[in-house]
Amino acid sequence: MDQSLVQGNLEEILEPSNDLEELVEDIVEQVTPAERGPSYHPTRWETVNRALDIVDNVTGGRADWVVRFVSYIFFGGTAAIVNLAVFAGMLYILPATMSDFMRTLVAGAVACEISLIANFIPNDFFTFRHMPGRERSWLARCGRFHLTSLVGSLLTILIQQFFSHAVHILPMLAQAIALILVLFYNFSFHHLFTYRHKKTVTEETVTTAPLRSL
Repeated sequence: MDQSLVQGNLEEILEPSNDLEELVEDIVEQVTPAERGPSYHPTRWETVNRALDIVDNVTGGRADWVVRFVSYIFFGGTAAIVNLAVFAGMLYILPATMSDFMRTLVAGAVACEISLIANFIPNDFFTFRHMPGRERSWLARCGRFHLTSLVGSLLTILIQQFFSHAVHILPMLAQAIALILVLFYNFSFHHLFTYRHKKTVTEETVTTAPLRSL
């Protein structure tokens, strides 16, 4: 056999092909972490942005969640003050002839509804303004916020009633405990339901297409 032919075939085998080089480059690109921007929306204040960069590094890119949670606590705290004020006012207004159970029940229901409106308006405009669910109409967002908070309001009333009549602590303290416990539920479910990404027609078609083809 011709030695030059054998040597040429051997060099061709040993020489990395273009396809192999491209494959290696693709693997390197996938393994090498891409440069990631901040998870939060930068503010006009550079000092705040630097602080958020630190939070982003510490939390592994969760500064946007931290910002939303702090904002939600602030407006939720304001709504809680409204809740407690309305609750106290209703206890004062409602006739003393009513049973303690009915007085606290009515007062809690009215306080929850008024504080819910006071909670939705600023949170919708500030806290969740960059969430994908903002593409829905104002009425749709308000309705979903109401639906999520309705469960939270029912939990608040049940917890308040439990601590008031089972544990026998002051109604105002029971109401405050209930508001703190339900805060975390509301914040989580506003992400999972209220401001969840709205599916487009294309996405719905792609999702249901495999089912229709079966």
